[in-house]
Amino acid sequence: MNPHSLSLRGRTMTALAVAALASAFAAPAFAADSASTEANARSLKERADCEAGRTAEDKATCLKEAGAAQAERKRKTLDNSGSPVANATDRCNVMPAKDKADCLARVLGPMKSNQTVMTSGSIAGGGIIKETTTTTPGAIIVIQPAPPAPPASAP
Repeated sequence: MNPHSLSLRGRTMTALAVAALASAFAAPAFAADSASTEANARSLKERADCEAGRTAEDKATCLKEAGAAQAERKRKTLDNSGSPVANATDRCNVMPAKDKADCLARVLGPMKSNQTVMTSGSIAGGGIIKETTTTTPGAIIVIQPAPPAPPASAP
């Protein structure tokens, strides 16, 4: 090998290194642009769904919620990664001990043989109502009939 080819090879290697470095810095910018584009597309879809009435809420509320979600996306604080069941369970954990079991039964389903959960309503109708009934045995109380009233005396 002559010195010229080493020099050329050195420049080629340097050019490849520069290209690799440039692409490494460009990738996050591309990813950010891609995430921004996806966020904008999602926002446009949410607004279109609101305008077309394809949601369970009225148009004004829907547009307000879509705008709030877009603002949170821009701040990178919108987090939909949690599980609805985990969220509901966390809400039950702050209940008083006497109410916690019934709350968990509404979220997870009956956990004891003495519990039943009834569901009624709909999202479109304004909400889903879940009612938990827990049957607990108590002491047997026998109610005795009242003694007959004494006859009224004549004046």
